[in-house]
Amino acid sequence: MKYIKSILASLVVACSLTSCDPSDFGDINVNPNYPTEGYTYMQFKFAAKYVRYFAMMSNGFDPWNVLWTGYLAESVNNQYSAMNTTTEFATGSYYYYPIKTLNEIIEANQNEETKGTPAVLSFGSNENQIGACVTLRSFFYMSLSDIIGPIVYTDAIKGASDDNWTPKYDSQKDVYEGLDKELNAAYAMMNDASSLSKDDYLFDGDIKKWKKFNASLRMMLAIKLADVDPAAGKARFAKAYADGGMTKAADSFQYTFDTSAAAFMYSTSVNNGAANYVPNKVLVDLLKEYKDPRLFTYATIGDDAIKGKRPGQPNDFDAYFGTAFGLETNDAVVVAASKACSAATRYQDPTATYGLITAARTLLVEAEAALLGWIDADASALYEAGIRESFNYEASMDSKNAYFNAEMADDYIKAHPLPADKAQAMHEVVIQRFLAGFMTDAIETWSDWRRHNIPTLPMYKGQTDNGTMHYHYRMMFGANDINGNEDNVKAITQSDLGGNDSCDQRVWWDVKDNECPIGVYDWE
Repeated sequence: MKYIKSILASLVVACSLTSCDPSDFGDINVNPNYPTEGYTYMQFKFAAKYVRYFAMMSNGFDPWNVLWTGYLAESVNNQYSAMNTTTEFATGSYYYYPIKTLNEIIEANQNEETKGTPAVLSFGSNENQIGACVTLRSFFYMSLSDIIGPIVYTDAIKGASDDNWTPKYDSQKDVYEGLDKELNAAYAMMNDASSLSKDDYLFDGDIKKWKKFNASLRMMLAIKLADVDPAAGKARFAKAYADGGMTKAADSFQYTFDTSAAAFMYSTSVNNGAANYVPNKVLVDLLKEYKDPRLFTYATIGDDAIKGKRPGQPNDFDAYFGTAFGLETNDAVVVAASKACSAATRYQDPTATYGLITAARTLLVEAEAALLGWIDADASALYEAGIRESFNYEASMDSKNAYFNAEMADDYIKAHPLPADKAQAMHEVVIQRFLAGFMTDAIETWSDWRRHNIPTLPMYKGQTDNGTMHYHYRMMFGANDINGNEDNVKAITQSDLGGNDSCDQRVWWDVKDNECPIGVYDWE
């Protein structure tokens, strides 16, 4: 029992630094005895590193968020195709490291004894530090909740000093409401007449970009309420839209790796001497169907391909092939991958930049809101702007590509105008979010698939070992999160998940009865 309690203590102490009233930063767990000695800019750099895990969930082990979304597939064996190796998600490290650290920064900027010290103010004004940290923390909370559903949230302020070894879980509805309040308060607090120091390597200290990111996060939260609470979703979205989200590729929330923690595709390809993952057939086939030149910046068949040069010209759509995720045998995986294109080498550089939430996604989410009648805006104009900023973003990441440039967006938009029919228009908006999202935050893409079932993800024979005929709708609670807190996990499972802590259970906002019309496919 003592061992279990010590494990839980680590989690609870990590959880203990979040806010009680999400809209009131004046009461965030201020401890008058807390001696903040560290420089907050150094703490921030540490916490910010954790955003990279939402671009590709792990290093060499089962990057499920890009496998389950139609972006990548296995190329060496069918180790993860059955989708039964990763079915639970432990949140403890996120609470213990980035969330805890962000709260330490917030506390240092509120504590009367520390907030005026050089160790704190060298990073920027107290208000801007608090606003940025609350915004970044909200990104972590949103991502964790979209993966699992209910999470520890309001009860997380109670730590070991309160003898709270068993924090309660909050429903996803309450988490979403709390995050919207937190983000609105953080937005109002930030002053873009000043900046953070250059140690903010997410937005280079630019508070205008932090505010755009903040508003974009609120839109990501609000749009997911379209089917479960459209009135609240509309009101929250309209406020965030009026505040102004990301509109240009340069505004995008992204992460640049360094040699101390190399980019994930480097670790799974170059560093291993072989490409463990290659582009998925779903993505490649859609890019080919749309004659989408982003294929030539996402993938390669040339001499720089990890598996060796493929036949054909690098700007010939017919020369590119993806492989399926879910083939039945290792031999089938290897044969299919031998014909497939490789992910572009820019993703395999150890210091690569991966997008997280881009301006393209924000604009295309705004296009969905316009189609829903939530904002007074031209859905077609937002749709076109989203495509254009996706092309701009990819061009900025791959400026020397002879077969792709941002100006190609003009002809592409002419070939793919937004349909007049509302249902068809919604389909195309979500498809364009999928096409713009390769190697960016696939949790948002997974959320799109869960709400819209777009794109269609076929099931292959190798994926049926888990006894289900669909991709997972959520992750289960991690065993380490359950240890010592089983009663609260059971309570929230009953109240928020219909008593079903499984990957088949849908999260709160995923209410459509829209099972994918798919069967078991054979590979050609």
